[in-house]
Amino acid sequence: MKILVFSIIVGSVLLYFFNIALLKTPLLNLDWSLHAALRFSAGFFILGVSHFYAKALTFKNALYITVCIVIVDYIYDYNIAAYRLNFEIILHGIYMLIWGAILGYLTARHIK
Repeated sequence: MKILVFSIIVGSVLLYFFNIALLKTPLLNLDWSLHAALRFSAGFFILGVSHFYAKALTFKNALYITVCIVIVDYIYDYNIAAYRLNFEIILHGIYMLIWGAILGYLTARHIK
């Protein structure tokens, strides 16, 4: 339980600094929060719960599904010209996936 709470707090602080320092966007920007939530949810459910905890998916299949979700989201961003694809946005997406996977695994382990 302690490591789950610690991961939530540290991840939130790092997310704040990522948004402010790298992207210069506030945390409560609705458009940006939806994209971050999509990446976090993909990491949480597909990587964290389905692969790392339940072993229901192989790592290869979990990565394929996650990458497909992220690519569709980037294509959507490109089509509506909301954000340009640059290193900071890719780094933020990777952070959200990893943080989601860690919290997904720890949450599933705690709920058990």
